Amino acid sequence: MGRILFQDANLIDGDGPPRPGVTVVVDGERIAEVLPGPPAAVAEDDRVIDLAGKSLMPGLVLCHFHAVFYDGPSRPAPSLGLEHTPTLLALFAEKHVALALECGVTSLMSASCPHQIDPSIRDAIKLGLIPGPRMWAASHELCSSGDVIDAQNLFWHYELGNAGSTRKVDGPDGFREVVREEIAWGADIVKLNVSGGHGVSPAGELMSVSPEELRAAADAAHLRGKKVRAHVASKPGILECARAGFDVIDHADRMDAECIDAILEAGSFVVPSMMFPKRYLEVMESVDLDQERPLMPGMPRIESVPDLKRRIRGIREDFEHTRSILPEAHAAGVKMLMGDDYGTGLLQQGEYATELAFYVEELGFEPLDVIRWATRNGAEAMASGDDLGTIAEGKLADLLVIDGDPVADIACLQDRSRMLAVMKGGYFTKDALAPLQTR
Repeated sequence: MGRILFQDANLIDGDGPPRPGVTVVVDGERIAEVLPGPPAAVAEDDRVIDLAGKSLMPGLVLCHFHAVFYDGPSRPAPSLGLEHTPTLLALFAEKHVALALECGVTSLMSASCPHQIDPSIRDAIKLGLIPGPRMWAASHELCSSGDVIDAQNLFWHYELGNAGSTRKVDGPDGFREVVREEIAWGADIVKLNVSGGHGVSPAGELMSVSPEELRAAADAAHLRGKKVRAHVASKPGILECARAGFDVIDHADRMDAECIDAILEAGSFVVPSMMFPKRYLEVMESVDLDQERPLMPGMPRIESVPDLKRRIRGIREDFEHTRSILPEAHAAGVKMLMGDDYGTGLLQQGEYATELAFYVEELGFEPLDVIRWATRNGAEAMASGDDLGTIAEGKLADLLVIDGDPVADIACLQDRSRMLAVMKGGYFTKDALAPLQTR
């Protein structure tokens, strides 16, 4: 089989500014050449595609993904892994990883799962049994006894002997043991729940896992060559996760200058995932709570109206704080990642590119910076920076062809009809390029 030549591309390589008129040559699974103009020669069996200025960019990397979260009826908390049988949840996961690939996500990092579903889905993708992105599988979400979520009476099912997507752990030795077990079951990255907050409750100042427990979990994972991540919104929790060497910090709502310094020293990545609280506030602040009590994912079943109003005000304060601190963190060099709680009812599976537009249109980030979060940074977080995340000679050919310019109009990535091609490892998983083929 011959090479594939993308000619006259508007190249958005995931690193520098766009370059017009570029030719990218794919040979097998890798990028063979990146040329400033047309190739010197074309072989008889080469496939030549004239992009005529359309954009060629790296595949997207989504670094917070719950494969079993599904867009269904309201439920008391986001997909705890007890809504259906493990088999049915696995089928939801199969559907969602295929959808992610259709949306241009060629790599993803999951952020907790029940029943070891994500390691099995990852392995099924590798074996060619199902379509999907390159995948790092997460563990259960490890929670300590009586933590802030437990205190909201959402995890009553612990008493039934099935914790769904969560797992209760206590003490440094307990965390070491469970982290080792999760890795043995196939986790590439182990998830801890370290504080409340982010979207459904104010962050507060508490943390539910001790610094000793955090260090034990991180050390146990790193000794086995694996990563750790944390759901954490409070400032004390963010600081201690960074000091313990956590690789990924999810949400970080109450990050401040001290946290930024600790994150930079640790080399941690941050997933702001601001779309979930944005959607939550849009719904809750549009309701007259004195007349109506909406049931929202994660909301305690019984709560007085004054308490609910205080909760919403606290979430708004956290959201506005995150809006104000993210530009400072980015300017300081904190590496941001893309990803959010899609499939919760507030965010639909498949609308993954909406958050890129949010950071550009509502927070004022440069489109090229946000594209780097979703490509180069994501690949680096997944320890794949040498092979993925940018378009350069020798790298794996995970590529997107876009009928538009995402640097000029980031929202074009939301329109799947404008995504003309998705390539993973030199193989087209979507190919609508026939009209552009010259030979």
